[in-house]
Amino acid sequence: MSGGEIVLLLELGLALLLAKVFGEIFERFNQPAVIGEILVGVIIGNELLGPILGIDIAGEVFRAFATVGIMLLLFLSGLEVELKKLKATGKLSAVVALGGVILPFLGGYLIGMWKFDDFNIAMLLGAVLTATSVGVSARILMDSKALDTKAGSTILGAAVIDDVLGILIIVIVSSIAVTGAISIGTLGSIAMKMAVFFFITLVVGLKVIGKLTDIFEKMGTEKAFIALCLTMGFLFGVFAESVQIAGITGAFIAGLIIGETPYRRRAAEEIHTLGYGFFIPLFFVSVGTWIDFDAFGKSIELILILLVVALLGKLVGCGLPAKLMGCSTKEASIIGVGMIPRLEIGLVVAAIGITANMAGDPAGPLAAEVLSLAVVISVATGVIPLPFLKSLLKDYEG
Repeated sequence: MSGGEIVLLLELGLALLLAKVFGEIFERFNQPAVIGEILVGVIIGNELLGPILGIDIAGEVFRAFATVGIMLLLFLSGLEVELKKLKATGKLSAVVALGGVILPFLGGYLIGMWKFDDFNIAMLLGAVLTATSVGVSARILMDSKALDTKAGSTILGAAVIDDVLGILIIVIVSSIAVTGAISIGTLGSIAMKMAVFFFITLVVGLKVIGKLTDIFEKMGTEKAFIALCLTMGFLFGVFAESVQIAGITGAFIAGLIIGETPYRRRAAEEIHTLGYGFFIPLFFVSVGTWIDFDAFGKSIELILILLVVALLGKLVGCGLPAKLMGCSTKEASIIGVGMIPRLEIGLVVAAIGITANMAGDPAGPLAAEVLSLAVVISVATGVIPLPFLKSLLKDYEG
């Protein structure tokens, strides 16, 4: 083996071992294991012990394993949710998603105008705060066996809608930054691509995939059916990315479709072993490497203000509409807290905006400051809600 391959094996082995050890420690204190896994990324990432150990878990190869982890997690989430329950919460999910976009966007915009007095940066901060990534929420919901509940289905459904709304918002704000106007043609093109994506995956997919699973189930080749499931998850993710929807949304829909076949339980058991035994912990370890300690010292006041707005924006923006739509106080609280995490989606939005020169020169100090803010907010909102979500889910049956 080459030196690079040996280092990669060391990174994977060390990350997995520590992820399980720290996860166990946090669970012993009745806290989500995922917090321990993220902490491992902080400890052995580039900010602390990484350079001393001679490893780089923030590198492209390790991130590739982490990407597979979040794809498998959302695929499993889709398997756990029945399509009829997702349809039943469709109206609720739409209202929750809309509230969770409007309030955080306004908050981020107003803070950006106050602090930077710059329309483009204000729009970018607003767009970053609208993002939702339910990877960690899905993990807690799954561990608590609450994915296939009213609150769980609402969170996942709202996250899909939130993804679509978030993409449209960043297209609008980046278009304004580049051209000074909204490109109706660009918006129409993206909307059409999204419509085609959901039609092919949900309408055509439901009709075709059932027949394919029967064929692969009868094949003599070992694990052919599981290979089909993984292929669907990855290809649907690529398809989603091609129309500017998050790849994890494609993986979720793939899992949702497989979940409508007679082989739902079998797929869940086998992919659960693969995911939780290897790939999924690597994603959360990778999340820990995003933390930028320098950003804390430079903009602590602004970070705290943005963090409060980011937390309350989703908690109130999503929880209040849920309550007004007839959810119990506990369900509304679960939905509000479950929609808080931004994580990788927030970073993607920030990267798009910075590439579009919304914070000036992408290599300049102002762009670096805005990106640092996005990193801190994205990671913090992915960790802070977890203990509260786990506590709220205790004894919840939905």
